[in-house]
Amino acid sequence: MASVFPDGELDNTVELGAIDEHSVRVWVRFAGHASVSASLQSPGRASASQTIELSRASDWTGVFVLSLTEPAPDAPFSVIVNDQRRVGRFAPAPGTAAALTFGFGSCHMPYAEDESGQIVVREADAAIYPAMRSDLQRAGGQLLLLAGDQIYADGLELFSVRPDLPADGDDTPPIDDLLDRYRRDYRGFFNQSGIRALRETFPTLCIWDDHDIFDNWGSTAEKSPTDYRLFAAACRAYGEYQHARNPGGGGSSPPFQWLHRWGDIAILALDLRGARDYESGTMLGAREWEWLQSWLASGDSHGVSTLFVMSSVPVAHTARWFTRGFDLVPERFADSIRDRWSSTGFIDSRDALLDAFFTWEAVAPNRQVVILSGDVHCASAFTIRQQEGAGVVHQVTSSAMTTPLTLEQTIFNRTVVHGTNLFERRYRFTRHFLSLPNNYGGIRVEPLPNGGHRIIVAIRSWDAKRGRLRTTGRLVLRPDE
Repeated sequence: MASVFPDGELDNTVELGAIDEHSVRVWVRFAGHASVSASLQSPGRASASQTIELSRASDWTGVFVLSLTEPAPDAPFSVIVNDQRRVGRFAPAPGTAAALTFGFGSCHMPYAEDESGQIVVREADAAIYPAMRSDLQRAGGQLLLLAGDQIYADGLELFSVRPDLPADGDDTPPIDDLLDRYRRDYRGFFNQSGIRALRETFPTLCIWDDHDIFDNWGSTAEKSPTDYRLFAAACRAYGEYQHARNPGGGGSSPPFQWLHRWGDIAILALDLRGARDYESGTMLGAREWEWLQSWLASGDSHGVSTLFVMSSVPVAHTARWFTRGFDLVPERFADSIRDRWSSTGFIDSRDALLDAFFTWEAVAPNRQVVILSGDVHCASAFTIRQQEGAGVVHQVTSSAMTTPLTLEQTIFNRTVVHGTNLFERRYRFTRHFLSLPNNYGGIRVEPLPNGGHRIIVAIRSWDAKRGRLRTTGRLVLRPDE
């Protein structure tokens, strides 16, 4: 059967994931191959090889963890799987002063429906991807972070997972049938030529958000049996296509949080969907919250100067006055507002999270916390301070890479970022910029002589008419400022 996706569906690919000072995770899909072999080579060192089995049970996906016998910090390497070759560098040793350049973005929706009812690529908008690839290569990019909505499982009807499903779940297909729908969407979204080339060029780490399941998952007032079955299928597909490439990634049961070390830099991804439940006020869930607190207090975190936190939904964006106003709005209008950290159901979770980061920063000099977000279809930067107490937490949002910005979202984003301190008793929010075109975020981290890092943030927005990227927001961060 012909695919509804213009570029077809992902068949054979090799993509790098998490890298440390001696090992590389390699994610693959080779349709119809019972087994695949890979080798890891680094100059002057013994090579490593591995063979893994693939099957229809995992939609022909799998992951290698290739390791040298001894650490090789900063050394170049190459990975060869079948006839495909990928190159990179091992990470610096944990705790050593490190530099890092990476890109991040969210919301990959390059498709539209034409007049004949066929799915087409919005070519002018999707041209951001080869431009991103060139931009990051010129900057010496070492990593790509995808911060949510890598697929739109509830998107256009031709590939939506749920248009024909009953609301009450009595006639909902088995989970395996629903899983096939999510897998189809991954193959179609991940095979779009521009985003595929990005992932095949840069080691890529992911965290999911609502559209990887369906819109506003976890923030609706009620969940039907169909919703729960879709969630179970989405977890399995996410485990196969995204989480397997992450540090320690494996399995299909949330929470899907992870931690990646790069010298004295750490990237920590929060799973904001695995246990999310508005009615109970649960954002992270007990297991994830315990994991986060334990790591922040651990010896492993003591060697970290700069902590990047991937929070798919921005901690700072929608002002508290706006979400409070929607507490009285009918259910059908309120789901998107409930999805915010500042909503009534999640405000306590937000404050506990920020308290944990301020506490961690205060333990040692030169520490910084920078939250990286997506979701809201605009780019922005905020500084968060305590009303009483020292410390600064920064947040940078990059969204969307290709998802169109509607008029409603434009009005929303221009409105909700004003009056951010109204009804806020514990924190002060300062907005530095707001940018609405499609974009990605570029970050350069440079070690400072006395410890810590200088962080240069650039929002690179896509001008589809001129076919070029331009900087529409810039921020320079230091621990001593």
